[in-house]
Amino acid sequence: MADIQDTESSLETYTTQLSAVSAALTESPDDAELKTLQEDLLELISITENTLLNLKKNQLLSEIAEEEKVEEKEDNDDDLSSFVGMKCSVEYTTKWGTIQQQNCVVLSVDIPEETESETTLKLLFLTPSSREMLPCKQYLNSNCRFENCRYSHGYEVSISKIREYQEPNFENFDKGKRCLCKNEEELWVPGTVTSVTKELIYVKLDGTGVAESYSYDDVFPLYSSENSSDSDMEFEDMNTVELLPSLPNVSTAHNAKFGGWEEHTNSFGSRMLFSMGYQAGKGLGPRGQGILEPIEADVIPVGISLDSIKELRERRLIRTVSKLNVVLKQRAKRKAEHAQDKVQLSVSMFSMIDEVYKSRNSKRKCPPKSKKPINKVSEKTVRVKSVTIENDILRCKRRIGDLKKARDRNRNDKNHCCRVQSQIDAEKAKLDNLLNNQKSVESELKFRTEKKKLKIF
Repeated sequence: MADIQDTESSLETYTTQLSAVSAALTESPDDAELKTLQEDLLELISITENTLLNLKKNQLLSEIAEEEKVEEKEDNDDDLSSFVGMKCSVEYTTKWGTIQQQNCVVLSVDIPEETESETTLKLLFLTPSSREMLPCKQYLNSNCRFENCRYSHGYEVSISKIREYQEPNFENFDKGKRCLCKNEEELWVPGTVTSVTKELIYVKLDGTGVAESYSYDDVFPLYSSENSSDSDMEFEDMNTVELLPSLPNVSTAHNAKFGGWEEHTNSFGSRMLFSMGYQAGKGLGPRGQGILEPIEADVIPVGISLDSIKELRERRLIRTVSKLNVVLKQRAKRKAEHAQDKVQLSVSMFSMIDEVYKSRNSKRKCPPKSKKPINKVSEKTVRVKSVTIENDILRCKRRIGDLKKARDRNRNDKNHCCRVQSQIDAEKAKLDNLLNNQKSVESELKFRTEKKKLKIF
């Protein structure tokens, strides 16, 4: 667009010059220099007109191509939006290193702006086997305020990695078949079918060894029917049978995250747990409904009572004892600053008057440096100022965007929103001033460019 405007302005300048030369030829028709100049101007005008025509043609073609791209992207977005709510299957690697094939439902689709990047899907697990796989209810209601939430905010995966959804197959589902059962914590644990009725399925859980009754909605079979072909069975073995990790070997338990401290020991604690039937990723106790994470021992600093720690937790200043040292350092820093302010206020009135009197005598007022107007500086200085103003505008826009995101994140806190809004208004005023300066600099550069072109002839 800028090239077209420059070309049109140049064409107007050449036309004006041609009219002036033609008027001069009417007065002195025998002047050879004026005739040569007239011919050069005519040739230059024809070249400029052709250039202007090509520029407008290229601009029109680029606009048509952009419109086609936008229409194509809208069509792709409509096609990909149909994925939301669709059931699928995907490979999932647990925190202890086991690969599972999990059935999921698509929560949202993230379409990248760049065409080369691959589209990603955010999935929710239908049969979560651990707490970090459970969907966060607060997140689904857009109320979760934890960045590192213990529950799942959706498992992100590229669209090329999803597979077809594995429908539960209850054909020939009888005693001895393997399945997953949904417990009271909404986690799916493995077990073996002991008996099947029309309404209930009795399953013996692996962790407890106790047979419990479940409805058909709370049971997911792990094996396909026996009538399936060999190829189907191989596919089932590779993708759907091993939905949960098996019992890890005691000799390699110290390589996983669980019991990582036993790298320097003989793994006595892990061996004792596994000998009593413990399985990695499940809770303690005979029914596997105990705690999943080990209790951490935290050392409380000297002089801090349990009541003060409880008060800090209720005020949500700390979540764990490990962050207590950070809070204590911040309090000590504030106390030191407060004490320093008191010391400064304790200075006597006479010493303050003496310091003010000496400072007045010692200071010498320097005349402020007068800024040269923009039309008096060199062209290099004008161009440097133009680049500086552009960088300041980009920085100011980025700052406004960050402040708006901060305001949206803390929408419920009115005081914080007011403070952030005042900062946004100040940045907008600064941005308006920069845009005005940019306009003046651009007009000066344009004037100097046209002046250079007029000096040619």
